[in-house]
Amino acid sequence: MDKFSRREFIYISASLPLVFPSRSFAINVEKNYPIISYPDTIWVLKQAFKSEMIAHKHYVKFAKKALAEKYPNIDYLFHAFSFSEKIHADNYKRIISKFGSNIKNNLVSIDVGDTKSSLLKAAQEELKKIEKTYPEFLKKLETELCEEAIINCMYSWKSHCQHEEIVRTIQRYSGLFFGSVAREIEGVNFDFHVCEICGSTIDEEPNSPCQICNRSMSHYKKVGRPA
Repeated sequence: MDKFSRREFIYISASLPLVFPSRSFAINVEKNYPIISYPDTIWVLKQAFKSEMIAHKHYVKFAKKALAEKYPNIDYLFHAFSFSEKIHADNYKRIISKFGSNIKNNLVSIDVGDTKSSLLKAAQEELKKIEKTYPEFLKKLETELCEEAIINCMYSWKSHCQHEEIVRTIQRYSGLFFGSVAREIEGVNFDFHVCEICGSTIDEEPNSPCQICNRSMSHYKKVGRPA
């Protein structure tokens, strides 16, 4: 039998929870990395951190606007997604610090329109991450094969892919048929829980290990509805 390459092992390790949901293959690397050894990885991590923090801040604003416009479920949806994006950003920040590198706190200009435009913008950005941003990040990470960076990027990508179907529906119908989409969302009994390890977001109480990182369901934290 041919031996697995290091690249194949890393990608299989990150994907195993989808194939073998009854066992945990999550990797937790606690060592520090020499900054000079991973220049491409550091660049990707900083770009990923920036992307996730911008998304987090937008979702916070989108949620407040939805609540003001009396869309409590859309508010709750945005609120849950803001939690997930923050977990991704914090994961990247933690790894970056292991390299001895720093992150600049750049100010982000957030222009929030009505809830209809927020849904369309959110759908557009989510699909961009699924189809372009994270595949490109993962491709660039192949040059240096830092396990922790690759696995956390895989976690982020998979958590975005979790909602691809509903995101595509929102993008398709939130223009001319926004009223119907909003009523559909408002009629759902959401109970969001987010995995504190990988950012996986589910809309009901968990009854099994995380479907992305395969950690215990105790790592899922209930997202409370904003007051």
